[in-house]
Amino acid sequence: MAVLVLLELIAVAPAHAAAGLRIWTASAADRVFSTSPPPSSAPTSIDLYSARGEQEAAQIAVRSSTSEALGDVLLTVSALTGPGGASIPTSDILLRRAYHHRDVVVMRGDVEQPPGGGTIYPDALVEADRPLTLDGGVTQPYHYSVTVPKGQTPGVYTGTVAVSTRNAGTATVNVRVVVYDVTLPEPNESTFKMNNWFTSAGWDYTGTIRAIPQQYRNAEMYSDNWWKVIESIARNHERHRNNVIYADFQALLIPGSKVGPGGELQFGWDVFDRFIETFETAKALQYIYTPTLLENPRPASADPVKAEILRNVGGVVQRVLVEPESAEANAYYDKVFPALKAHLDLKGWTDRFYMSAVDEPETQEQAQDANWLYGKYRKYFPAHRTNEAHDTVLAGLAGDLTTITPVLGHYDQNIGYYQNLRANGTELWLYNCIVPEGSQMNRFISYHLAKTRLTPWLTWKIGGTGYLHWGWNYWHDAKNPDTIVNTFDVRQTGDAWLVRPNSDKYDIYDSLRSETQLDGLEDYELLNLLAKTKPLLARLVASSLITDTVTYTRSGALVDDRHKMLLELLVDNGPDRRFPYTDNFSAGHTNWQPGKGSWSVAPTGEYLQTDKSRWDFTSTPKSSSYGDVVASVDLKIDSVNTAEGGNANWAGLVVRGSNATDMDTGYLVAVRNNGEVFIYRSGQTLAKAVAGNYRPGTYTRLRVMAFGNKISAFLGNNPQPVVSVTDNAFPAGHLALVTGGASVRFDNFTANPDDNLADGRPVTTSSSYSADGWHATAAVDGIQSSTPLSLGWTSAAGTSADRTEWISVDLQSKRSLSRVDLFPRSDGANTGLGFPVDFTVQVSADGTSWSTVASRTNQPRPGAGAQTFSFPAVEARYVKVTGTKLGSDPLGAFHMQLAEIEAYG
Repeated sequence: MAVLVLLELIAVAPAHAAAGLRIWTASAADRVFSTSPPPSSAPTSIDLYSARGEQEAAQIAVRSSTSEALGDVLLTVSALTGPGGASIPTSDILLRRAYHHRDVVVMRGDVEQPPGGGTIYPDALVEADRPLTLDGGVTQPYHYSVTVPKGQTPGVYTGTVAVSTRNAGTATVNVRVVVYDVTLPEPNESTFKMNNWFTSAGWDYTGTIRAIPQQYRNAEMYSDNWWKVIESIARNHERHRNNVIYADFQALLIPGSKVGPGGELQFGWDVFDRFIETFETAKALQYIYTPTLLENPRPASADPVKAEILRNVGGVVQRVLVEPESAEANAYYDKVFPALKAHLDLKGWTDRFYMSAVDEPETQEQAQDANWLYGKYRKYFPAHRTNEAHDTVLAGLAGDLTTITPVLGHYDQNIGYYQNLRANGTELWLYNCIVPEGSQMNRFISYHLAKTRLTPWLTWKIGGTGYLHWGWNYWHDAKNPDTIVNTFDVRQTGDAWLVRPNSDKYDIYDSLRSETQLDGLEDYELLNLLAKTKPLLARLVASSLITDTVTYTRSGALVDDRHKMLLELLVDNGPDRRFPYTDNFSAGHTNWQPGKGSWSVAPTGEYLQTDKSRWDFTSTPKSSSYGDVVASVDLKIDSVNTAEGGNANWAGLVVRGSNATDMDTGYLVAVRNNGEVFIYRSGQTLAKAVAGNYRPGTYTRLRVMAFGNKISAFLGNNPQPVVSVTDNAFPAGHLALVTGGASVRFDNFTANPDDNLADGRPVTTSSSYSADGWHATAAVDGIQSSTPLSLGWTSAAGTSADRTEWISVDLQSKRSLSRVDLFPRSDGANTGLGFPVDFTVQVSADGTSWSTVASRTNQPRPGAGAQTFSFPAVEARYVKVTGTKLGSDPLGAFHMQLAEIEAYG
């Protein structure tokens, strides 16, 4: 069984420094400020853990420990040597200096303050190939990164970083990189879709087309130098897994299109092709995302949207804005869309192309215009990809979108709505644009770097597949459009640009945030790789960092640790984990993680939630995750919110929740105080029915079975489900207790107790009597004793003991088995009757070929309790108990009868 094992760091020689020179190392996802003092017991070496095809990084902090400046500080990296003479050359190692920006806007809410306060933050990563004079009492961080080639031999690699100064001696930082036998997919074959909008041509036709010419010499649009910058952007996108290319196809049509002799437009695709092929050649291109074709005014209420088209203006092809649904707009799109489709088909790009109508539509009129555009688009692109960024729920528009991208704060307020779209086949992305601020994730400079890295983790947790940010390189001041923006020293938040221009080299300067975002994208790929074989452990690792959209770690070092844990689990050959758990709360509730609500343990031992004001109060067992699960709890509704809901208020369980503190992911299975049992998923009630055995004010047992895509709810001792649904939206996640408008007592919580593999599984029988508390499914309902509603399974009656009856349980996948427990009926004086006298226990991998693992003859009538049959471990999917000589019931008829069958690994 796989366990979460943290590798112990191998001790390495510390950095030896002369008096006045202080050096330590830090996570690449934890900021080192110019005012950061050396931490106590600070590490002085670098330990990195990497897959093949991955970049891993750390920081080296250099500081003068006196008031004297350090002269000519220079860091030099060595190659890394590993097993069997393998090496990672210096060409795969980058060492860059973090630039301290002096006028960073400190955002509202949950920010990371520099020691001593102020507005100076490190972000841009610039060259470190020249000596630096470092003032006394100032800390300078350097970013050290290693890109591990895809064909690198797994093993441990070691090297050094030499630190030299003119007046404070030298030091050596030891580097150790562990390369695992795990390989990331190429950026253009990723499972995550990363869409950083970047400036080039078109889009808003202001900052988009001015940013590059303003920042680079002689780089007017489509000049040789402009193309040189675009090539640099493409290489940077490949290195940072930015695989969705933001390309305005209409703007890129303008240079090559002509006006025909009859005044008609003749589209020329050469510039568009060169642009796309630049990213394709760099292996950055996986998808193409065109800017919106309907211009959305700001504010949205000021003016209706306008349709963007190309028009013959005095013999010149120009972009103009016209009324949507006008004759001119209809005629134009009926011309350009089939031309676009034919050209994309020719180039093999059709299934990679995303169309977008309106950016952040806010009114029904805008939704109507968008529906018009999508209707025309579908006419020519029946198998289309469409996507929009949303900050408002417009239900009438969602049907036209194959992907929907809510801003994170808006998603958080409408989880059920967006999860229901996802469950019904719409891809879900997240995005940031100026907002949100506060406790939610965003990539502002003044925010913890962990917020940037964890955004892909959060996207993975909620079932999302992509992320959009509007500002990769919007190096433009809209208020002063002719001013060249100094992206290093201007007042800035980090919202408009993630990277900065390296003007002299027609290249790009990365940032701490761009590298941290890359780390998060790589983590997402590792999570998906792990989830293929160990989905519960993958979710457990993610949940150890993120509880929900506002509750997550801010520690980059902790995220590094979990990244290492993913790699360890990927190379571990053990199976996925299961998390059997039982709690009667006699020891308190320290093993539980309450969300909202008022949770406590009563003096009488029950777990209480007493707040009746809302419908989403949850508490979840810590450090656990479940896929197939049988969970049950005794619950009693003490009182309800009579002013709102009354006896329609409820209590129950959340099964397979994505986040521990919400009920809009996973399946809410609950009972109302009027006896109605329901299953709810992401804003939709999937099933409901009234349970006749519910009694208000008394304890009732709620039991949920979730196997594959079937979820069933049972109440009391009734072996028949009250409701069942088939749904595949949430395959794994958290369990939680949950209340809605009620004060509730919970007791005797169980989830997969002792890992009984037969619990709730399908059964088949030779014969069965289904009445008077007997039913075949009662043999696997988790109730070991016979009750009036769940006596167990009985075969049909017969007049002779010498006949064969059997019951078989399908575990639904091959499992390692080493024990089967059979429970006799236990209803008073009838205890043990019907237990077979001669019988075998058999197992099978296919349901056809059987192996006997236990057999008994002349079995005495047993008492209550398990009859245990242990055997050497075997891989099997089916368990079968066959009686060949049967026992009798009180009336002298012969049956085979069992209260419960349990199977264990």
